[in-house]
Amino acid sequence: MSRPPVSNATDQPQYKPPSAILIVGAGVFGLSTAVAILSSSLYAQTHLTIVDPDLPDLEQVQNDEILQYKPSAHTASIDSSRIIRPDYANPAYSKLATEAQEAWRSGYGGEGVYHESGLAIVAGRKGSEYVEAACRNVQDPRRKAEDRLKEPTHVERLNSPQDIRAILGLPPNYSPRLGLPESEQLGRTGYINRSSGWANAEGAMRFEMRLILEHGQDPARLVLRRAKVDHFLFSRAENESKPSVFGVHLTDSSCLKADLIILATGAWTPSLLDLTGRVQSTAQCLAYLPLTRSEADSLSRMPVLLNLSTGYFVIPPALNTASPSATPTLHSATSTHEEEAYTHHLKVACHCHGYLSPTPMTVTTPSSTIHLCPSLPSSSPVPPPALNGLRDFLSSIFPSSSPLSFRPFSSSRLCHYTDTPTGDFLITYHPECENLFLCTGGSGHGFKFLPVLGREVLKILEQRGGEWQRLWGWKDQQIGEWKGDGSRGGERGELLENAMKEGGERERRSKL
Repeated sequence: MSRPPVSNATDQPQYKPPSAILIVGAGVFGLSTAVAILSSSLYAQTHLTIVDPDLPDLEQVQNDEILQYKPSAHTASIDSSRIIRPDYANPAYSKLATEAQEAWRSGYGGEGVYHESGLAIVAGRKGSEYVEAACRNVQDPRRKAEDRLKEPTHVERLNSPQDIRAILGLPPNYSPRLGLPESEQLGRTGYINRSSGWANAEGAMRFEMRLILEHGQDPARLVLRRAKVDHFLFSRAENESKPSVFGVHLTDSSCLKADLIILATGAWTPSLLDLTGRVQSTAQCLAYLPLTRSEADSLSRMPVLLNLSTGYFVIPPALNTASPSATPTLHSATSTHEEEAYTHHLKVACHCHGYLSPTPMTVTTPSSTIHLCPSLPSSSPVPPPALNGLRDFLSSIFPSSSPLSFRPFSSSRLCHYTDTPTGDFLITYHPECENLFLCTGGSGHGFKFLPVLGREVLKILEQRGGEWQRLWGWKDQQIGEWKGDGSRGGERGELLENAMKEGGERERRSKL
């Protein structure tokens, strides 16, 4: 079983590891940090507790029930697929993602989890600067030889909509629909990196849990607690300049205590801590299009397509991965009405600025309870306007004669990001609370770093994080428009509630 690089902190004698660490959250940030802690000899005497509402009971997963374990099913890290790419405008992220991708290629996540389908990154009027910078980074001759694919032509420029059509395998007589210019539907220019791809996110997270269980067989060292945190427990001695967090209060009225609390609650983080102007949750939309085996066989050779102007992307099916639909459905597959089962799926989604869902709530502070209205995850279905947008995107890929251009989706859902103003992660000690370490702000691009993220978290925890300690550190509040890292398309500041009302009003009018 491939393992992440082990943290080596022996060169930091001044750092004394805590006797007890509590990780709140079992998504990418929480589990990768847990694996790094359990893999490091420096923390051999540290007792680790992980708390999350979706964790399995430790006794159950010890008996091979990990195969049925669906880790933190409501988080952004759990899905059929996540893009794996070193294609970043920031060279630092590109370098770290390249290292992570080598681990994916070497089997991290388990057999059949990683798929190197290629990735076509395109843009129309907006997003072209990010595309150009990312292309330069993946072609940078200064990168180590072992970081580059052996074939020298793994990156190919796409200089026109016709080039984009060609790499997608679209027919020569393809004509754009919806009255939009083809350059805005598919993009004007871009490039394809044939060494990028995607990974089965749910399978990778199950793999991560197996690593944790392998290291944590001793209950004196590891405890998994299936519970939801309600608020922090604070204390403040007379001689202390700032309060300390010494534990958490759970919704079942019990408490968990530790020397260090690592907050890795993703999109739910603003419900526990006032991070106004630093972190907010946004809802992204995704849907699945059912495919027959023959359709999946054809589309499996297609690269991932990501349009940075609109945010829309599509991930091809894997022939060794069945559809998430529990029951195969029959349909008329050919002009002779031969029935063929839906066995696979095509994922279509939007990596955009997302919907906001302001939620009135209270947050416990060291001295009082304050009232806030942060954007938080919602149980809402995908708004009809967003589904229409996903459908229109597919219509720009498949000709009108194809049944894929109008076939109903088999399922859809919201995926909740934890955004920061710059798109950089927030991994740092809280400057106003002792013993509280923040590990959040994935901003929709954290999953790909799963093999190496925990190692970098420990470096920052041990105050030897270098460039990442600065980039992922605590920053001033940013009120107003957040620019992100330039990789997100679509409109900004849209409210989920308004989108649902708009869809409901359209449906009402259509029935009149």
